[in-house]
Amino acid sequence: MNAVIIPAGGIGSRLGAEIPKQFLEIAGKPLIWHTISVFEALPEVDLIVIPVVKAWEEKLKSLLVGFAKAIKIVPGGATRQDSVANGLLALPEETEIVLVHDACRPFVTQDLVRQVIAKIKAKGAALVALPSRDTVKEIENGLVLRTLPRERIYLAQTPQGARFALLKKAFLHAQEKGLLATDEAALLEACGIPVYVVCGNFLNFKITTREDLEIARAILSFSKELA
Repeated sequence: MNAVIIPAGGIGSRLGAEIPKQFLEIAGKPLIWHTISVFEALPEVDLIVIPVVKAWEEKLKSLLVGFAKAIKIVPGGATRQDSVANGLLALPEETEIVLVHDACRPFVTQDLVRQVIAKIKAKGAALVALPSRDTVKEIENGLVLRTLPRERIYLAQTPQGARFALLKKAFLHAQEKGLLATDEAALLEACGIPVYVVCGNFLNFKITTREDLEIARAILSFSKELA
């Protein structure tokens, strides 16, 4: 059994919206609906778990009408890490592979998800990451400290994940050590679990800013015109 956790507990403060960005409407549907749809249509995923804050639970439930796949809603946490931890607690013991995917990353493809699942089956843990196309500088207080080797720089995306037992081990280790990370790969790394890379693509971007939102709206509008 494979599951995906889609943390949706954030408020999207960087976007400056009045509501959490995952509930902003694009192409006639809330952003998170587009993300869920990818996994709902994927046979390799058996269960979807969505951590969300209490105030938006009913709104989320209303969006799930019509979806056929098993979906669990669990409480969102104060941080992404807390939300994913709540999601892990909701998974049945027979779960084999767990993916985590950003609610505001709606353009992930089914093929990319399948590649991550295959990599996890083969290696134990994996993430999607995009090779840097630009020269990367390390900067402190507005001053360039050094130029980093571009060929070794990758930008982390999602989905990320691991075998269920490994991800639980990483989260337990983080709890014991008081570690806080912004993605699951960092927790796996901190626990000494190797994380392997599946090459991502530019369209699998996370909607974080107002500009990102407008780009997403343009992409989805264009896609509807082609359909």
